[in-house]
Amino acid sequence: MAEHYSLRRLSPYLGVIQVIDAGTACAYSTTGKKWQVRSVNAYGRYRLTGIWDDYENDTPVADGGDINAALRHHPEIPFPMRDHFELWLLRKETGLPLALLKTRRWEREMSKIEDPSWYPFLLENNSFVAQSLQPLEARRHPSAHPLRHRDVLERLVNNAARPLPSAQWFERHPDGSGTGYGGLRVAAERVGQTLPRTAFPELLVDERWDNAQDEILISEYHDWNAAQLLAHQPLTRATRLRLEQAACRQPEKLLDPYPMIPEIIDEEAMKVALVQARLMRAS
Repeated sequence: MAEHYSLRRLSPYLGVIQVIDAGTACAYSTTGKKWQVRSVNAYGRYRLTGIWDDYENDTPVADGGDINAALRHHPEIPFPMRDHFELWLLRKETGLPLALLKTRRWEREMSKIEDPSWYPFLLENNSFVAQSLQPLEARRHPSAHPLRHRDVLERLVNNAARPLPSAQWFERHPDGSGTGYGGLRVAAERVGQTLPRTAFPELLVDERWDNAQDEILISEYHDWNAAQLLAHQPLTRATRLRLEQAACRQPEKLLDPYPMIPEIIDEEAMKVALVQARLMRAS
């Protein structure tokens, strides 16, 4: 029987992906409608074998085997989130989780840490604009190079872990707590230690900072990714409502992740934003 689950895509953060695992083939989707199918070859590696569209599901995927039946009869989207092993960059001052670097489904997939740096966006993505950085923009000399807000954000988070940054794997439990494994520059006494739910940021980066402007900047980063973050499971009601409000301010980002949102608090506002998103895409 096929397995159905969802995973977060990091690093940098690229949202949530749905997975249908039929053993010899897997199907992946970032929208819950169109699926990229990969099959295992003779060397045990996955190769692309076809594209499946839920709206045109009469055509089998070449060499798909059991994946065709799994795609025809999969449960309702979204699937349960299963990447319970998380790699966190640790804050230098406290040794507590600061920013999420990677997630994995199985303990055996916890890879060696080559680069402990946190990256907020893909290299070519320079679209992030933070209102909290406008005063900084105003103080800059007119002849200075343009300020890339993503660079300010990236430096803020990574500097909080330097010098000699540490990163640690944790297994997260249903109650939100996490048991520590190994990592990079992790003290021996921290391995096997269980931290409470409150020690972990609810989203991607800790929003608790000594400087209020820094807190706002991190919040703006999360709001920028609100449409995709709404697909996370679970979220507190307050956080989900805040992300819904942020997503409604940028409806163009809402259309693809919308089917993967497990819970909606303000149904009316989200429906209006979804209509706006469809109109924007059509135009």
